[in-house]
Amino acid sequence: MRHMMSRAAAAFLMVLSLGQAAWAEVLPADARTNSRISIFRNVSGATQTSRTAYILQENSSDTNVLVGGTGGGESSLGLDVTTTTSADASTFIGCQVDDTCLDDQLCRVVTWGPALCRWAGSTDNTNTRMATVGTTTVAGELGSGTLAGLTMSLTLTSPSGDTVDTVGTTAGEQNGSQNNELRWIWVNPDNN
Repeated sequence: MRHMMSRAAAAFLMVLSLGQAAWAEVLPADARTNSRISIFRNVSGATQTSRTAYILQENSSDTNVLVGGTGGGESSLGLDVTTTTSADASTFIGCQVDDTCLDDQLCRVVTWGPALCRWAGSTDNTNTRMATVGTTTVAGELGSGTLAGLTMSLTLTSPSGDTVDTVGTTAGEQNGSQNNELRWIWVNPDNN
């Protein structure tokens, strides 16, 4: 009986070790596994669409922001985000993941790493990969500038507005020509 239990245990351990060896060799299927995603509340006053760029909301400009006066008091400082029309805002936080985010609702935002972001191709364009990017005068869109990260791809939206699937190093990428385009950005607030 004891001999059978040790054989069963050995067989179980062997299957378990094979499973772990096979699992360890599986690579991530998508670069987004390297992204940090956090939950924020959209207080921009409007429903936002996916890939929108956000900044932290100042409590002095929105009555929805809660400022707790005590250690146990409720506070939403650092939770609330909005869009901006200021170039190179130092309060850039990241790009929205969810398809839509209603005003005063929670949404997921990439705060570091690769993310698809809205691109201001006609107002703040650069067609240089790995160039620094920042917020722009177009609300919710990034463009040539500083303090938001780096371009990883050129525009992935065709002039007709369709999203282009890419295979290979540059297949499907376009030079920026219009606002509201999509680009892969390495999100890195303050470029730190």
